Amino acid sequence: MRTLKIKSHAAFKAIRAEKGFSITGLAKAMQVSPSVVFNIEHGKSIRPATARKACEVLGVTFETLFSIED
Repeated sequence: MRTLKIKSHAAFKAIRAEKGFSITGLAKAMQVSPSVVFNIEHGKSIRPATARKACEVLGVTFETLFSIED
């Protein structure tokens, strides 16, 4: 079984800042640890539920923040 990876676009950090969130502030809003947001910004693969939370909190579409890779 092949695993797909969800990775953030380079714009994630800029969008986070434009929406007024620090790493810690976004983590609190998403109900995750700050290391999760840090990892998102540094291109680590994340779970679909985490990507959904980020999109909901930041008010943008999945395609704006993330891409799916093989």
